[in-house]
Amino acid sequence: MDIIKGNIIYEFLEKLNTKGELVFAELGDIEFDADNDVEILDYIREYDLVRSKKGEFTFDAFVYITENGRNILKFKSWGEYQESINNQVAKISEKENDRQEMQYEIDRLTIKNLKLQNKDLKRKVWFGIIGFIAGAILTNLKDILILLKILPQ
Repeated sequence: MDIIKGNIIYEFLEKLNTKGELVFAELGDIEFDADNDVEILDYIREYDLVRSKKGEFTFDAFVYITENGRNILKFKSWGEYQESINNQVAKISEKENDRQEMQYEIDRLTIKNLKLQNKDLKRKVWFGIIGFIAGAILTNLKDILILLKILPQ
């Protein structure tokens, strides 16, 4: 939303806030033209800034500011509100980037760990095979030497 339309929304919320709890939606010089300011109306409805007693925001009813609208009024201007939103988005984006970097590091270390486990398992299998063959040879060394006719019977 551009700053001009944002300022219109902000001024509308300020005037509603100063008029009291429940006021008629058309307020003097900030009377909306529904044909030209569809984006403003959509923003008010989408972000639930103002409601009427009927439920949804319309210009032919008594309206009041919702909690979302009051959150905007905590700032001094629409620009300050937008800056705050942008800062929140930047912080969330930074946290998400950090999370993705950590997830990448976890994935990289998991792959490295699996490779090391596979290498260790292969080593243990080879030691087992070599140990089995060496044990078989040493246990039957005399018979093997007789078979090869190196040792006399």
